[in-house]
Amino acid sequence: MEPLSFEFVTVEEARLILDGAVPTEGKPDWAGMRQPVSAQAESLSAAALKWLAMLPPQARPLELCRTYPRIGNQLAALWANPAALSDFLADLLIDKRGGRQGFPGGIALELSQLQEHILRTMEP
Repeated sequence: MEPLSFEFVTVEEARLILDGAVPTEGKPDWAGMRQPVSAQAESLSAAALKWLAMLPPQARPLELCRTYPRIGNQLAALWANPAALSDFLADLLIDKRGGRQGFPGGIALELSQLQEHILRTMEP
């Protein structure tokens, strides 16, 4: 005798299925959840430029800041909070939503090098 296979569903999903509705897997609309792009997000802030200048050359994410100045501004703003900065970098480097393309070119490498720099400087 073969085991029965089953799938966990909510009561609402079961009712819909019994009523003849075909369940669909809804994917969140991430585009609708994004904040609107402001004029400030389209260029690097003065604080971000200072932040870049104080980083050692091997840790500077120049291509990232040219291509995605909004992210460069966020990194600079989070620099004083190492835990928040580390979390933000992990979110950029690891796809938790599934199906993301990732960053083009050397941007992922720049982010990894920046993360390594942060981990080295945070060590006692």
